[in-house]
Amino acid sequence: MKQAPKIDDLSREPLVSKLFKAMETMALINSTTDFNHLINLILKATREVMGVEASSLAQIDFSTNKLFFSHAVGGSKKVKNIRLGIGEGIAGHAASTKQPMIVNDVSASEYHYKDADRETHFITRRIICVPLVVRDMVIGVIQGLNKIGGSPFDDIDLKLFTAFANQVTVALENARLYNLAVYDGLTGIFDRRYFNAWITTEYARVKRYDTQLSFIMMDIDHFKQVNDTHGHQAGDYVLKTLSALIKDRIRKSDLFARYGGEELVLVLPETEMKVAIGLAERHRKLIENTDFNFNNQKIPVTISLGVSSYQDTPEETVDKFIEHADKMLYLAKESGRNRVQPCMPKK
Repeated sequence: MKQAPKIDDLSREPLVSKLFKAMETMALINSTTDFNHLINLILKATREVMGVEASSLAQIDFSTNKLFFSHAVGGSKKVKNIRLGIGEGIAGHAASTKQPMIVNDVSASEYHYKDADRETHFITRRIICVPLVVRDMVIGVIQGLNKIGGSPFDDIDLKLFTAFANQVTVALENARLYNLAVYDGLTGIFDRRYFNAWITTEYARVKRYDTQLSFIMMDIDHFKQVNDTHGHQAGDYVLKTLSALIKDRIRKSDLFARYGGEELVLVLPETEMKVAIGLAERHRKLIENTDFNFNNQKIPVTISLGVSSYQDTPEETVDKFIEHADKMLYLAKESGRNRVQPCMPKK
């Protein structure tokens, strides 16, 4: 009687190895809701699972109905400069037909966008391409380029990559919906609704265990003047750039959110007032010393900040606690702007 092969023997088979790798990757993919990290995981897995030199993800910009290559691994980053109409190029053709496809000789393909290689200086020989479809709507296209070793893509590759892409689509859509629910669409930081839910829970914990919690409320000075002078697109640019600058400099345990309009809040768990004041002052100086340039015009930007701390001004409700920082922000603006105003301890 013939014995069944051992798992160790099976894992040496190329197809089974790919399946194992795909399953391992999906476990990682389904564990993250960070959109950029998710896509990087997907493209790294595409290279490893499909055994290709490079991989890329093209998304559809629904305002222009064009594909843009938002992420690429292994090839040239210049692919991000390329825009394709639906139906244009191999990726555009896959998007228009909603069908996966293999092109084992791109030089002979009627669909190949020849300017792509000239733009990127990457030699594309073979492509496997699968559209990402959500509720019968194409949201993007995922590609593997040039099988390592030079062999052609085959039907098994297409079936495996299509199954992988289908799972990827679900993960991307879940991440997109999660991000819509908790992140502000313009700045990319947490939105007011998520902040309200988070601070309510955190404040209850702080009250119960009598720990430290500091709160910074900040506002962009003369923001209406920025919009009136330079236009609302300039105002959006300032908000996005300023938010990114601060977001890159906070701890993972801190919560940074858009409170409303040009008001932003930063919550600092386990942080005393003295430290919070120092952080607020660093953020103030950072913004003051940053050049904000929009359409070749320099926009002067400063912020005013109000700071409160639970240990200095404990309150029964979280709304009352937030009110202290709000009042300090108002005082900072009334006192000349571009300054940090801490809340004085209760006597």
